[in-house]
Amino acid sequence: MANAGATDDGVSADDLVQVGAIVAAHSLRGEVRVTPTTDFIEERFMRTGSTLRVELQAQGKTKTGFDAPVGDVRAVKVRSGRWVTSKGRTDVIVKLAGCDDRNAAEALIGTRLYVSTTDRESLRDDDGANGDGDDEFYAQELEGMTVIEQSTGAVVGVVEDVVRGAGTQDLLKVGLPAEVNDKGETVEFFVYVPFVKDIVPVVNAVARTMEITPPGGLLDLKVPKKKAKTASARAKARARRDGSGGKKAPEVQPVNGDDA
Repeated sequence: MANAGATDDGVSADDLVQVGAIVAAHSLRGEVRVTPTTDFIEERFMRTGSTLRVELQAQGKTKTGFDAPVGDVRAVKVRSGRWVTSKGRTDVIVKLAGCDDRNAAEALIGTRLYVSTTDRESLRDDDGANGDGDDEFYAQELEGMTVIEQSTGAVVGVVEDVVRGAGTQDLLKVGLPAEVNDKGETVEFFVYVPFVKDIVPVVNAVARTMEITPPGGLLDLKVPKKKAKTASARAKARARRDGSGGKKAPEVQPVNGDDA
């Protein structure tokens, strides 16, 4: 089963953390180009002998990135890795054990690379029970944490994602409780919270909570979540685009000489 997330060395799929995706073959020696999803690029992809898990089948890229369910994986060793700059773009090029020619490399395109949580180096000296927004946490540690407004003790929401590279700080995407609008519709919102000590003074990785002291107006900058379109809505949208109004288009009879 492609989405079972089974591993060949007894590691649970729940203990796998995505660190990159193979997006292209490189050279004739079996090297691959990797789009990293980790801050520890050299440790993951350029340290000879380090262990990665690669999917057995490509899961592909969705509209929101390489975030499909984990496929079946196998362990593989990194032989070498390096940075390559070409046409103004800097790529991560990796040589994996057992991938020795262009055909083998092309077969890996669309697969993702993982590490086990037990393979990750600790970012802190303690267990994370007394952290704050200036401490280092893995994104997966923060995701799912309950966010509490420190002054009132009220639950603000839950961390849904960590957005990297936004200015000088990471941003926490916090899902807020659903609200009912004037039309009686249930609407879900989220808000971005900068992950800095002044705004996130307490992070408890053990209790899975964090306390925030948001500046005035921050929580008012909520953004409605986009609703997933139903099959009928998608069909209507396609009909509007092609002008068919949902009706079946008439068949076009071939003209002599143009029926190929």
